[in-house]
Amino acid sequence: MKLKRRIRQIPGWIRSIFRYIKRKKYMYFPKEKKDMYVNIIIASKEKSWILGKFASCVFDELQRMGVKAVISDRFNSDADINHFFTPNITDKADGNTTFMITHVDTALKLEQIKSAVSKGAVGICMSKETRDRLIANGVPANRVCYINPAQDGQIKPRKVLLGITHRVYKDNRKRETMLIDIFKQVNTELFKLVIMGAGWEEVISVLSKLGLEVEYYPEFDKEKYNELMVNLDFYCYFGFDEGSMGYLDAVAAGVGTIVTPQGYHLDTKAEITYSVNTVEDVVTVLNEIGVKREQSIQFAQSWTWNTYALKHLELWKYLLQAEPMESILKTRGLYIDGIYSLLLDNIRDSIPFTTLVGRSIDSTE
Repeated sequence: MKLKRRIRQIPGWIRSIFRYIKRKKYMYFPKEKKDMYVNIIIASKEKSWILGKFASCVFDELQRMGVKAVISDRFNSDADINHFFTPNITDKADGNTTFMITHVDTALKLEQIKSAVSKGAVGICMSKETRDRLIANGVPANRVCYINPAQDGQIKPRKVLLGITHRVYKDNRKRETMLIDIFKQVNTELFKLVIMGAGWEEVISVLSKLGLEVEYYPEFDKEKYNELMVNLDFYCYFGFDEGSMGYLDAVAAGVGTIVTPQGYHLDTKAEITYSVNTVEDVVTVLNEIGVKREQSIQFAQSWTWNTYALKHLELWKYLLQAEPMESILKTRGLYIDGIYSLLLDNIRDSIPFTTLVGRSIDSTE
């Protein structure tokens, strides 16, 4: 009986063997590897251009991370990783070779990329769009990813510059005290207010305590006025007394406007950028503008050379199977490019990877 049962099990064993062979190329077996040696390849003629900057910045960041790296002009079979910052991939490319893809605008470049990945190399695009186009044109999805380029971090986004050009009246006709209620509900770190006009001292004192930067000119200065007006992001006016002459200058300067929809503001036929009537209206507008400025700040803080190099390092560790998958993927959720774009966008919906022989990391056992 045992023999018959064993015989009946043979087809199942055979199917299991074939499944294992089929899946083996996707399996991930971590290896003990303490050090990594990266050969960064850049053609001599490219060193003084933008690709040379990419190569030197990645080299510097790898050094800070304690990764052994060199910059050379050729493939090195002794290196763990050969990474090309050059469009010319040598015939020596292998499964531990990566190369930067700057753009694809000819059939020849497409064929060069296909040739490189056919040798096992992984192409690294600069954008998701280019990666998707390459896949649509026949490049295997598991041989091409993208890593967004870095920004130097030397240029910082400035504050949003708001301008007001009128003096204060005792009857509060300009509704200047609205500013205090407005900036109690707005992130003052994102804005700077420029005021030209007399009588603002008390309001400015409160605004400064709220953390708002204010540049104040109590006396009207025509030359300074003309200079300020063209450099504003938005001209502001909250009064309901026919209109502001400063609004006309703001329109002429092509400056954005946050003003009340009344009087001759409506007769200019120039569209008011943001029409406001109440404190709530202005708060909503400024918070909307602030979100856009915060996106600029977040971009500058995240698209760094350190992050750019780290994404390459994660990819190289994966190719070398130098660490357990759960360690390599500890940045999951911080970005979607890099290794995450190589693993078919979503690791849980992609091909099965294993941390143990025959056991997928998605296993519920």
